[in-house]
Amino acid sequence: MTPAKQDNRAVMRAATAGEVSISHVKRSSKKELRQTIVTVKVGQEDAQRTFHTHRELLCFYSPFFRTMMNGDWEESKTNTINLPADEPEVYEVFDNWLYGVDLGLESTQTKDVSLIMSLWIFGDKMQVPGFQNAAIEALRSATMEPPRNFRLKDIRTAFENSGKGSALRKLIVDLYVWEGPLTGLMPRLQHDGYPQAFITQLFEGYVDAFPRPSTQTVKNKRPYGVNAQQYYVQHPGTSVARDAAVDTTET
Repeated sequence: MTPAKQDNRAVMRAATAGEVSISHVKRSSKKELRQTIVTVKVGQEDAQRTFHTHRELLCFYSPFFRTMMNGDWEESKTNTINLPADEPEVYEVFDNWLYGVDLGLESTQTKDVSLIMSLWIFGDKMQVPGFQNAAIEALRSATMEPPRNFRLKDIRTAFENSGKGSALRKLIVDLYVWEGPLTGLMPRLQHDGYPQAFITQLFEGYVDAFPRPSTQTVKNKRPYGVNAQQYYVQHPGTSVARDAAVDTTET
Protein backbone atom coordinates (compact mmCIF):
# COMPACT_ATOMS: atom_id res chain seq x y z
CA MET A 1 0.00 0.00 0.00
CA THR A 2 1.36 3.43 -0.92
CA PRO A 3 2.02 6.08 1.76
CA ALA A 4 -0.73 8.23 0.22
CA LYS A 5 -3.28 5.46 0.61
CA GLN A 6 -2.15 4.78 4.18
CA ASP A 7 -2.52 8.49 4.94
CA ASN A 8 -6.00 8.59 3.39
CA ARG A 9 -7.18 5.62 5.44
CA ALA A 10 -5.69 6.99 8.67
CA VAL A 11 -7.34 10.37 8.16
CA MET A 12 -10.65 8.73 7.26
CA ARG A 13 -10.63 6.74 10.50
CA ALA A 14 -9.80 9.89 12.45
CA ALA A 15 -12.66 11.76 10.77
CA THR A 16 -15.03 8.92 11.57
CA ALA A 17 -14.02 9.20 15.21
CA GLY A 18 -14.54 12.95 15.10
CA GLU A 19 -10.86 13.69 15.70
CA VAL A 20 -10.31 15.84 12.62
CA SER A 21 -12.40 18.17 10.49
CA ILE A 22 -13.81 16.79 7.27
CA SER A 23 -11.88 19.54 5.44
CA HIS A 24 -8.67 17.61 6.26
CA VAL A 25 -9.82 14.41 4.59
CA LYS A 26 -8.38 13.80 1.15
CA ARG A 27 -10.41 12.65 -1.83
CA SER A 28 -9.17 9.54 -3.63
CA SER A 29 -8.50 9.73 -7.33
CA LYS A 30 -9.67 7.19 -9.88
CA LYS A 31 -6.12 5.86 -10.12
CA GLU A 32 -6.16 4.95 -6.42
CA LEU A 33 -9.31 2.87 -6.70
CA ARG A 34 -9.26 -0.86 -7.20
CA GLN A 35 -10.34 -1.93 -10.64
CA THR A 36 -13.62 -3.49 -9.57
CA ILE A 37 -16.25 -2.09 -11.89
CA VAL A 38 -19.97 -2.55 -11.40
CA THR A 39 -22.38 -2.40 -14.33
CA VAL A 40 -25.42 -0.35 -13.33
CA LYS A 41 -28.47 -0.52 -15.60
CA VAL A 42 -30.91 2.30 -14.92
CA GLY A 43 -34.44 2.87 -16.21
CA GLN A 44 -37.02 0.93 -18.13
CA GLU A 45 -35.99 -1.14 -21.13
CA ASP A 46 -37.02 1.39 -23.76
CA ALA A 47 -35.04 4.19 -22.10
CA GLN A 48 -32.48 2.18 -20.15
CA ARG A 49 -28.90 3.40 -19.86
CA THR A 50 -25.85 1.53 -18.65
CA PHE A 51 -23.22 3.01 -16.35
CA HIS A 52 -19.92 1.64 -15.09
CA THR A 53 -19.07 2.64 -11.52
CA HIS A 54 -16.32 1.56 -9.14
CA ARG A 55 -17.68 -0.87 -6.60
CA GLU A 56 -15.62 0.75 -3.82
CA LEU A 57 -17.32 4.10 -4.31
CA LEU A 58 -20.82 2.64 -4.31
CA CYS A 59 -20.12 0.60 -1.17
CA PHE A 60 -18.36 3.42 0.65
CA TYR A 61 -21.05 6.04 0.23
CA SER A 62 -24.21 3.92 0.22
CA PRO A 63 -25.25 1.35 2.85
CA PHE A 64 -27.89 0.23 0.33
CA PHE A 65 -25.30 -0.67 -2.29
CA ARG A 66 -22.91 -2.00 0.38
CA THR A 67 -25.47 -4.54 1.53
CA MET A 68 -26.36 -5.46 -2.02
CA MET A 69 -22.77 -5.97 -3.13
CA ASN A 70 -21.55 -7.87 -0.05
CA GLY A 71 -24.41 -10.23 0.66
CA ASP A 72 -25.43 -13.47 -0.98
CA TRP A 73 -27.22 -11.61 -3.75
CA GLU A 74 -27.16 -11.97 -7.51
CA GLU A 75 -25.76 -8.45 -7.82
CA SER A 76 -22.69 -9.27 -5.75
CA LYS A 77 -22.01 -12.38 -7.83
CA THR A 78 -22.40 -10.73 -11.22
CA ASN A 79 -21.28 -7.19 -10.38
CA THR A 80 -24.42 -5.98 -12.12
CA ILE A 81 -27.11 -3.79 -10.58
CA ASN A 82 -30.54 -3.15 -12.11
CA LEU A 83 -32.46 -0.01 -11.14
CA PRO A 84 -35.54 -0.10 -13.38
CA ALA A 85 -37.56 2.29 -11.19
CA ASP A 86 -34.96 5.06 -11.31
CA GLU A 87 -34.21 7.69 -13.92
CA PRO A 88 -30.96 7.51 -15.93
CA GLU A 89 -30.60 11.28 -15.71
CA VAL A 90 -30.66 11.09 -11.92
CA TYR A 91 -28.12 8.29 -11.71
CA GLU A 92 -25.83 10.09 -14.14
CA VAL A 93 -25.61 13.06 -11.76
CA PHE A 94 -25.07 10.69 -8.83
CA ASP A 95 -22.35 8.81 -10.70
CA ASN A 96 -20.53 12.06 -11.52
CA TRP A 97 -20.88 13.20 -7.89
CA LEU A 98 -19.20 10.01 -6.69
CA TYR A 99 -16.14 11.05 -8.68
CA GLY A 100 -16.06 14.58 -7.30
CA VAL A 101 -18.12 16.49 -9.87
CA ASP A 102 -20.45 19.14 -8.43
CA LEU A 103 -24.14 18.93 -9.30
CA GLY A 104 -24.14 22.20 -11.27
CA LEU A 105 -27.93 22.55 -11.07
CA GLU A 106 -28.53 25.88 -9.36
CA SER A 107 -30.68 27.58 -12.00
CA THR A 108 -34.34 28.45 -11.43
CA GLN A 109 -35.53 26.50 -14.44
CA THR A 110 -38.46 24.23 -13.65
CA LYS A 111 -36.61 21.26 -15.11
CA ASP A 112 -33.67 21.80 -12.79
CA VAL A 113 -35.83 22.17 -9.68
CA SER A 114 -37.68 18.95 -10.50
CA LEU A 115 -34.42 17.14 -11.19
CA ILE A 116 -32.84 18.37 -7.94
CA MET A 117 -35.80 17.04 -5.97
CA SER A 118 -35.37 13.70 -7.72
CA LEU A 119 -31.69 13.72 -6.75
CA TRP A 120 -32.56 14.21 -3.08
CA ILE A 121 -35.13 11.41 -3.21
CA PHE A 122 -32.62 9.08 -4.89
CA GLY A 123 -30.05 9.91 -2.22
CA ASP A 124 -32.63 9.13 0.46
CA LYS A 125 -33.47 5.82 -1.16
CA MET A 126 -29.80 4.83 -1.47
CA GLN A 127 -28.94 6.23 1.99
CA VAL A 128 -26.33 8.75 0.83
CA PRO A 129 -26.65 11.82 3.09
CA GLY A 130 -23.78 13.67 1.42
CA PHE A 131 -25.56 13.51 -1.94
CA GLN A 132 -28.82 14.63 -0.35
CA ASN A 133 -27.07 17.61 1.20
CA ALA A 134 -25.54 18.57 -2.14
CA ALA A 135 -29.06 18.47 -3.59
CA ILE A 136 -30.33 20.66 -0.74
CA GLU A 137 -27.64 23.24 -1.50
CA ALA A 138 -28.61 23.25 -5.17
CA LEU A 139 -32.35 23.41 -4.42
CA ARG A 140 -31.94 26.30 -2.02
CA SER A 141 -29.80 28.19 -4.55
CA ALA A 142 -32.38 27.57 -7.27
CA THR A 143 -35.15 29.07 -5.12
CA MET A 144 -33.33 32.14 -3.88
CA GLU A 145 -34.51 34.11 -6.91
CA PRO A 146 -38.14 34.66 -8.05
CA PRO A 147 -40.38 32.85 -8.50
CA ARG A 148 -39.87 31.56 -4.95
CA ASN A 149 -42.25 28.65 -5.06
CA PHE A 150 -42.63 25.11 -6.30
CA ARG A 151 -44.97 23.58 -8.82
CA LEU A 152 -47.80 21.51 -7.38
CA LYS A 153 -46.35 18.50 -9.21
CA ASP A 154 -43.00 18.92 -7.44
CA ILE A 155 -44.63 19.32 -4.03
CA ARG A 156 -46.58 16.12 -4.59
CA THR A 157 -43.43 14.30 -5.66
CA ALA A 158 -41.54 15.49 -2.58
CA PHE A 159 -44.26 14.58 -0.08
CA GLU A 160 -45.05 11.24 -1.70
CA ASN A 161 -41.40 10.19 -1.65
CA SER A 162 -40.15 11.49 1.69
CA GLY A 163 -41.01 10.76 5.29
CA LYS A 164 -42.60 12.92 7.95
CA GLY A 165 -40.08 15.38 9.30
CA SER A 166 -37.73 15.00 6.33
CA ALA A 167 -35.33 17.80 5.46
CA LEU A 168 -36.85 18.13 1.99
CA ARG A 169 -40.35 18.68 3.38
CA LYS A 170 -39.03 21.20 5.89
CA LEU A 171 -37.26 23.22 3.18
CA ILE A 172 -40.39 23.39 1.04
CA VAL A 173 -42.62 24.43 3.93
CA ASP A 174 -40.12 27.00 5.21
CA LEU A 175 -39.97 28.60 1.79
CA TYR A 176 -43.74 29.10 1.74
CA VAL A 177 -43.91 30.24 5.36
CA TRP A 178 -41.13 32.80 5.06
CA GLU A 179 -40.84 33.64 1.38
CA GLY A 180 -43.78 32.24 -0.53
CA PRO A 181 -47.03 33.81 -1.75
CA LEU A 182 -49.25 32.45 1.02
CA THR A 183 -52.09 34.84 0.25
CA GLY A 184 -52.61 33.39 -3.19
CA LEU A 185 -51.89 29.86 -2.10
CA MET A 186 -54.36 29.54 0.78
CA PRO A 187 -57.57 29.46 -1.34
CA ARG A 188 -56.09 26.80 -3.62
CA LEU A 189 -54.84 24.39 -1.00
CA GLN A 190 -57.96 22.21 -0.79
CA HIS A 191 -59.25 22.66 -4.32
CA ASP A 192 -56.04 22.08 -6.27
CA GLY A 193 -55.16 18.80 -4.62
CA TYR A 194 -52.16 19.73 -2.50
CA PRO A 195 -51.00 16.84 -0.27
CA GLN A 196 -52.71 16.89 3.11
CA ALA A 197 -49.34 16.45 4.81
CA PHE A 198 -48.11 19.61 3.09
CA ILE A 199 -51.19 21.58 4.15
CA THR A 200 -50.87 20.40 7.76
CA GLN A 201 -47.16 21.14 7.99
CA LEU A 202 -47.64 24.51 6.30
CA PHE A 203 -50.22 25.67 8.85
CA GLU A 204 -48.13 24.31 11.73
CA GLY A 205 -45.11 26.15 10.43
CA TYR A 206 -47.02 29.39 9.97
CA VAL A 207 -48.52 29.27 13.46
CA ASP A 208 -45.11 28.52 14.95
CA ALA A 209 -43.50 31.43 13.09
CA PHE A 210 -46.30 33.93 13.64
CA PRO A 211 -48.08 33.07 16.91
CA ARG A 212 -49.97 36.39 16.82
CA PRO A 213 -51.28 36.84 13.25
CA SER A 214 -52.98 40.14 14.09
CA THR A 215 -49.65 41.82 14.81
CA GLN A 216 -47.43 39.51 12.71
CA THR A 217 -45.09 39.14 15.67
CA VAL A 218 -42.32 36.84 14.59
CA LYS A 219 -41.56 34.11 17.11
CA ASN A 220 -38.49 32.63 15.43
CA LYS A 221 -35.73 34.05 13.30
CA ARG A 222 -36.26 33.68 9.59
CA PRO A 223 -34.65 30.31 8.77
CA TYR A 224 -34.96 30.08 5.01
CA GLY A 225 -32.09 31.55 3.04
CA VAL A 226 -29.82 31.87 6.06
CA ASN A 227 -27.99 28.57 6.18
CA ALA A 228 -28.66 25.53 4.02
CA GLN A 229 -26.98 23.27 6.58
CA GLN A 230 -30.09 23.38 8.75
CA TYR A 231 -31.69 21.17 6.08
CA TYR A 232 -28.80 18.71 5.96
CA VAL A 233 -29.28 15.02 6.55
CA GLN A 234 -26.86 13.87 9.21
CA HIS A 235 -24.56 10.94 8.64
CA PRO A 236 -25.52 8.28 11.19
CA GLY A 237 -22.61 7.67 13.52
CA THR A 238 -19.95 9.39 11.43
CA SER A 239 -18.76 12.81 10.38
CA VAL A 240 -17.36 11.54 7.11
CA ALA A 241 -18.91 13.23 4.08
CA ARG A 242 -18.33 13.13 0.33
CA ASP A 243 -14.72 14.34 0.47
CA ALA A 244 -13.67 11.43 2.67
CA ALA A 245 -11.05 9.09 1.33
CA VAL A 246 -12.20 5.75 -0.03
CA ASP A 247 -10.84 2.74 1.80
CA THR A 248 -9.26 0.70 -0.97
CA THR A 249 -9.34 -2.59 0.91
CA GLU A 250 -11.82 -5.19 -0.24
CA THR A 251 -15.30 -4.63 1.21
